[in-house]
Amino acid sequence: MFFVISGYVITKHMLREIDAGNFSFLGFYSRRIRRIFPALLLVFVGLYAFGWFNMLPEEFKQLGKHIAAGAASIANLVLWREAGYFDVSAELKPLLHLWSLGVEEQFYLAWPVLLLATLRARQSPLWPIAIVGLGSFALNISSVAHHHAVAAFYSPLTRAWEPMIGALLAYRHHSDHARQAAAGRSAPLGQVKSMAGFSLLALSLAFVNASSAFPGWWALGPTMAAYLLIDAGATRTIARRVLGWAPLVAIGLVSYPLYLAHWPLLSALRIISSGTAPVTWRALALLLSLLLAILTYRYLEMPIRQSRHPRRIVGMLLLLMAGCGLAGYNAYQRDGMGFRMSRMVGAFADGVQFDRDKLWRRGACYLEGADRVFSTSCVDPGTGTLVMLWGDSRSAALYPGVRSASQERGVRLAQFSTSGCPPLIGGEARCAQANAQALARARETRPAVVLLTANWTTDRLQALRGTVDALHTIGVKRIVLIGQVATWQSSLPKLYWLFWREHHETMPARTLFGLDPLSKQYDQEGSAIAKSLGIEYISAYDAMCNASGCLTRTGPGRGNIVMFDDSHLTPAGAEAVMGRIAPRVFND
Repeated sequence: MFFVISGYVITKHMLREIDAGNFSFLGFYSRRIRRIFPALLLVFVGLYAFGWFNMLPEEFKQLGKHIAAGAASIANLVLWREAGYFDVSAELKPLLHLWSLGVEEQFYLAWPVLLLATLRARQSPLWPIAIVGLGSFALNISSVAHHHAVAAFYSPLTRAWEPMIGALLAYRHHSDHARQAAAGRSAPLGQVKSMAGFSLLALSLAFVNASSAFPGWWALGPTMAAYLLIDAGATRTIARRVLGWAPLVAIGLVSYPLYLAHWPLLSALRIISSGTAPVTWRALALLLSLLLAILTYRYLEMPIRQSRHPRRIVGMLLLLMAGCGLAGYNAYQRDGMGFRMSRMVGAFADGVQFDRDKLWRRGACYLEGADRVFSTSCVDPGTGTLVMLWGDSRSAALYPGVRSASQERGVRLAQFSTSGCPPLIGGEARCAQANAQALARARETRPAVVLLTANWTTDRLQALRGTVDALHTIGVKRIVLIGQVATWQSSLPKLYWLFWREHHETMPARTLFGLDPLSKQYDQEGSAIAKSLGIEYISAYDAMCNASGCLTRTGPGRGNIVMFDDSHLTPAGAEAVMGRIAPRVFND
């Protein structure tokens, strides 16, 4: 909807100025800078200050990268490149929302040039609107169909059709013929458009969710809703009365600073909390964002717009934005400037660094991203007893511990791990393909034991029967379900920092602070499912937790942290867990 509105407003203003003969690129981009930069600079400075005092080095490093990307108008491209299985969650990225501003700014760079060139060539703007719009929409549909939804979401090439819808409407409203037709348009037709627009908007809000293949075909709902409501608003219809209501117009006036302020405040709450912040605090954050938006509009945006020295203002804004970008890039280049944190926090933050690709055997026995085929090296050579480890990235995290335990006992080991893919038969194409390979290798190698472990949830546990039946069919006698490890509401290194800040002491080696209660629930459900399936169950949760709490580090002194995020074991953590469960796994 934002892109449709943006395409409409920009194209409408350009067509008006071109007709009047006073359009210039200098004036166009000068207005964009005065409109976009002031509030954005405030957000950058505020977040940098917040991050300096509240973010661990890795977090501050990422914030610096995002500030630099936002200053350069390429936030969407940087976020696109970051996307992946181990990307941090959305609520921990305070500048995530700048992806849409990046797409819009890239639209500003290309569309005015193309539109002016078309009109100078005495051609109708309908040609570039149709070519760009239809081409972009086709690329969007193709990208989503070929499982490149992340690229379709962030790329300006697959989102350009949305502002083109707004541009099409702006061209219609600008033409003399369309204006005369609008003046005589029947009220019933306008009302039909109003109701259709509101209905499409309601349906989109109700049915588009995190599991939707978006943008794809789903994006037609909100974009066409915006088109119909803007079009209906040109006449006296219910759309004009509703959207012209004074409180909504007032929110519209401060919508840009409100857009900039709301997400960083919500994200900051999540960053400084050991779990999801209480709803009261989140509501207060939204109210504060509205207040900040009003103040920004009144005391920053309006004075800049009304200034008698626009060129000086633009020059100053460009220098300040360049300074913010350099400061952000400096934080990124210096790895988050770890000297900001106490030595205690720095020690635990540094302890999570290890060569994950090497230890997990990325690209060979642990498939992630574009990896598709398991290597022949995933099965140890020889003829001795073979134990097979099968699961998602949680199994890859456990692998270093299983490897040590198997070597101690002279047992051969096979590993088949795929990010985001529990050991289930069928499902999404990528997972189905990887798990079919693992099952085929099990049929060939006939392991004595198959260990199943993953990021367990209720529905995944209930779907295990197909896997168990398939393994029994190929002759596997012993199947062991390794249950959910203890998981945390934030990354474990972050919890060390939050605990130190709240209590001014090191978090104990065992604690309940920040523990995710769902991990215990899934442990109990796993035990019940295993019993119903007639297979063995080993509780990884019990291996980590007792009455005093769950394990956070192992070894003497400061020790070694057991997880590098909220749920994946470090090599030290894998060794600690396997040290407790290995006698049962290997039938000592």
